[in-house]
Amino acid sequence: MMKKQALLIAFCALLSSPVLMAQRGPAASPQVTIKQMIGNTEMELIYSRPSLDGRKMSSLAQNGQVWRTGANANTKINFNNDVKLGGKALPAGEYSLYTIPGDNEWTIIINTEKSWGTNYEESSDVIRFMATPTILDHSVETMFIMMTDFDKNGKDKANIEIAWGNTSVKFPVEVNN
Repeated sequence: MMKKQALLIAFCALLSSPVLMAQRGPAASPQVTIKQMIGNTEMELIYSRPSLDGRKMSSLAQNGQVWRTGANANTKINFNNDVKLGGKALPAGEYSLYTIPGDNEWTIIINTEKSWGTNYEESSDVIRFMATPTILDHSVETMFIMMTDFDKNGKDKANIEIAWGNTSVKFPVEVNN
């Protein structure tokens, strides 16, 4: 009995140690979930938001290299109805969003693999298309992905925007009503 009590006390002391307490702080790249209606279609986006923290975006999301478009796990995108992304048909479902950054154009990749980190398999690509980056007049410290530029009339079109550092990339999403 005394041995069990001693082990319990030691375990509790370990859990409250400064080393473990420090690891419980805020995530370096917090995860966010966005749910957004576009017309009659719900889009869900789950990704982790890295910060520059004194680094250059080009060292974290390298030109010409597949990037998981966020941190930690790859970015997930889900549509409950068929849509068009970048003008290309995409059936309803859950996918991964990858990108290949470039100075003059980015490749947007929608992929069926939903794995941790940088495990990318080109054979699982569903669609690929190009998007033109814009140079911002300010720097975005913590990366974000959001819905912008909604069609004010039918509300069945919008843009998905990825912004980080001094770069913004937008690409269209259209719902099939």
